[in-house]
Amino acid sequence: MRAPQYSKDPQSIFKSEFIYNPFPILDSLRKNSPISSIGNSGFHLISSFELIQEVLDREADFSANLKGVLYRSHDGNPDCFDLSETGALDVIATADGANHARHKKVLANAFTTKSVMQYETYIRKITDKEIQKIKVNGGSCIATIEKIPAMVISKLIGLPNTEYDDFMRWIMIGGSILAGEISSEGLHYLAVETEKMSGYLLEKFDLLQNPNFKDQSLLSVLRDAFENGVLSQEEAIGIAIILFGAGGESTSALMGSSIYHLATKSEIQNELRKNNELIVPFIEEVIRMFPPFRFHYRHVNSDCFLGGYPLVSGEKLLLSWDSANRDENQFDNPNEFSLKREKPKNHMGFGRGAHFCIGATLARLEVKIFIETLLESFDQFKLINDPRYLNSIFVRRFISLDIEEVKN
Repeated sequence: MRAPQYSKDPQSIFKSEFIYNPFPILDSLRKNSPISSIGNSGFHLISSFELIQEVLDREADFSANLKGVLYRSHDGNPDCFDLSETGALDVIATADGANHARHKKVLANAFTTKSVMQYETYIRKITDKEIQKIKVNGGSCIATIEKIPAMVISKLIGLPNTEYDDFMRWIMIGGSILAGEISSEGLHYLAVETEKMSGYLLEKFDLLQNPNFKDQSLLSVLRDAFENGVLSQEEAIGIAIILFGAGGESTSALMGSSIYHLATKSEIQNELRKNNELIVPFIEEVIRMFPPFRFHYRHVNSDCFLGGYPLVSGEKLLLSWDSANRDENQFDNPNEFSLKREKPKNHMGFGRGAHFCIGATLARLEVKIFIETLLESFDQFKLINDPRYLNSIFVRRFISLDIEEVKN
């Protein structure tokens, strides 16, 4: 017997009601059908913490290779957009087994706590400057929360600090093909911008052939790995592109969710102002309840069973972080925001296991500094108007988010 349907209306997964508040539907699915088919798309939504953990543990059955993505077809129904013929390389997040381990080993030293903390002074300096612009921009937060992660990841990779308009555009297009809306125009734009980004990175990459340009940047690390035969040139550039997008967009999304939660819960603002040690559990709870990426994909390698249901080779899985992080079998009072959880990091907001986000330490540091600086720079603040989300099934990112100080 095949898995039950996600909904009588499979198109609902693309609707704004689900994008803005998917949790009631996910709660019901998790309790009644933790594996559910999404129309005739060949995708299955996995919504329980336990089953998602099982998928992540069964790497032989379920591949991280991105073979296809869910999108709204011309008739409005969910369908699979095939990526297998694009020739795209599988690197880091979408690589499996030995390849994934090889890629991660190259990057490991760059993302240790010691290495990341070397950027603390730089992050504080730019955060202080950019947060002041929120007031200049009439309370609009979007430019600030997009620029800070762009500046940080650019610094880490080893790119100049003069081309942030390009950097921010490239960072934010990373999740566009995963958003659920694909058009010929959108694909053309994505192809053109990806080619520009690849060309730009390759130009900087080639400069590093000259020993005078060697430094401690991530691009130099990737260049050394290429010269030593550990990575191909295509893998090295592909890894830089992935880090660019994932490191920028996810951190920007997390900053936005943090602002929103503080602006709508004055009591939490007050708690954090009285005790800034609560900022760390606050961040973890924001990640748990509002993960930057709503889900990740897995590809079914061969016919198998999951949760008692048969899966066919070539089908795809959506591992719902949104749902797993609110699983009542894993968390007490999962829909309540709490700063007192015994294990605040026991969530899937940054993935899990071998594919746990390599940049999690950096993201946490950026957001911690951002919140500290925001609370120092603003008195009690609130939303000016209703914010708007990007219309994406994949990334939880605001495109409109405005705040103002509360007048006494």
